[in-house]
Amino acid sequence: MNPFFLFFKKFRKYSRNHIIKASILSVAVIIYSVFSEFYIENPVPSSGIHNLFTSLWWTMQTITTVGYGDTPVYGLLGRTNGMVIMVVGIGSLGYLTAGITSMLIDIRLSSKLGDRMATEKKHIILCNYNESTKKVLDKIKNDGIDIVILNENEVKGDNEYTFVKGSFLRENDLIKAGIKKASSVIIFSREEDRDQMAMDAETILSAMIIRKLNPRIRIIGEILNPDSRIHASGFMDDIVIKGDVSSMLIYSSIMIPGIPQFINELLAGNNIGEEDIDESYINKTYREFVSAMEKDDKIVLGFRKDDKIVLRKISDEKIGSGSYIFIKN
Repeated sequence: MNPFFLFFKKFRKYSRNHIIKASILSVAVIIYSVFSEFYIENPVPSSGIHNLFTSLWWTMQTITTVGYGDTPVYGLLGRTNGMVIMVVGIGSLGYLTAGITSMLIDIRLSSKLGDRMATEKKHIILCNYNESTKKVLDKIKNDGIDIVILNENEVKGDNEYTFVKGSFLRENDLIKAGIKKASSVIIFSREEDRDQMAMDAETILSAMIIRKLNPRIRIIGEILNPDSRIHASGFMDDIVIKGDVSSMLIYSSIMIPGIPQFINELLAGNNIGEEDIDESYINKTYREFVSAMEKDDKIVLGFRKDDKIVLRKISDEKIGSGSYIFIKN
């Protein structure tokens, strides 16, 4: 293990233990000071302490070294007790301040090293950081979506996202990334010079582990070999074959010149949306619904039924419930 990382682990354990001790000590000193000074000084007529609140006021002035001087202590025993409180109180407060400072350093180091538990909810986890991950981040960075990046190596230049250091094949690392509270996870293929089927096997294994930890999460996986699709389909909601889309666009450009640019502009323009089918249309036909949407400047592309998307159809069949995908003019 890296010597600095080992030191960080020990530093974290030390800081967590000592901030609790410092808090308990500070509270104990305050309680002792408030009651002891009140019972010692209250009988002294010229003293400024004749109730518990004034004693608390004097205590906070003393241990914080503010010392307004508006609450005098005249008794010999009260002053002697006050000197003890000054020494112990200032020391306990300094101890607490040091503990809080070390905790803040711990948080900063944890974030930098990726060694902390993600606190996000309903977030998206990106497993493995590569060029595809960067492109996805660029697209969704302005959508206000919480992102957690799970990667074995430090991710530089993306401080706006939570980084968790670990492997997508280890349960503990996935839990640390908040897999049980996440809404979706995207598993990107590793960029390594290895057999594609072997790397796809790791991606599928990761999907199996994730599905066990959170059966309701949406899993999107990137695979390298088309032959892996049949094995991945049982564990992933959506499967993306790397390079498959670009190949289809190249082929389409042969048959329809300019189609790749058209598709890219369509996707980049954020014109595609999805909405639930309004209850007023449930008993209407597909033909009636498509016609109504076109009057509202929406071109229907397809329908989502039972978590499956079917292409737009114009028929006299009842549309029923679900949602529709459209392009807004």
